[in-house]
Amino acid sequence: MKLLAFDIWGDYAYFRRGYTSTSTITFPFPSRTTISGLIAGILGLEKDSYHDIFNEENSKLGLRIINPIKKININLNYINTKEGFLLSDIKSNPRVRVQTEFLKDVKYRIYVSLNDNNLMEELYSNLNEHKSIFTPCLGISECIADFSLVYEELFDLNSINEDNVDINSVVLKSTGDLLVEPGKKYGIVKSPGFMNSDRIVSKFLEYYYEENGNPIKLKNCDFYSIGDEKIVLF
Repeated sequence: MKLLAFDIWGDYAYFRRGYTSTSTITFPFPSRTTISGLIAGILGLEKDSYHDIFNEENSKLGLRIINPIKKININLNYINTKEGFLLSDIKSNPRVRVQTEFLKDVKYRIYVSLNDNNLMEELYSNLNEHKSIFTPCLGISECIADFSLVYEELFDLNSINEDNVDINSVVLKSTGDLLVEPGKKYGIVKSPGFMNSDRIVSKFLEYYYEENGNPIKLKNCDFYSIGDEKIVLF
């Protein structure tokens, strides 16, 4: 398998936590299922046609936080569509204002490795030519994103094991023991990892991350190398 990396960024992002309703809050970075959908959009894969491509056996993904996590609240107006899709059809309280948590000035690095070599070559070509079949966005269509290829080559995927290693990406909680360092702001988040063809989440993944994008030190772990970065894939 080969490995590539690309950066994606935007003014705003919104990765809604599915268990919130009235006061909606966001994940600090996109879930694995969201990353899969983003890559599928760049490749032009139709909705719900790509779940097997991004399952555990056929793919490895990773993410690095480049810009510090920064959140703001924005009020959104929702329309009560249960009574109709036209405002004239809605008799009472047509609009509901909901305070929503967004991410501001985001930038992430996405790492991709797919079993399908043809798709990897196509993805590399699209990224290199700054071409996306569907418009890339960060969570919702209103948060349009830009992207660029990081390395002008495809790397071999070789696992390495070390002690006391600084990892540049977010890491699965199960990867290894976290060595807490002063001056760093850590977080733990669980988000959807894999989804079946019925869009039902089949597995959740839990991560350690550092809010300012600083490396995370682990006591011992398996990792991958790309450029001068040490990353964990999931």
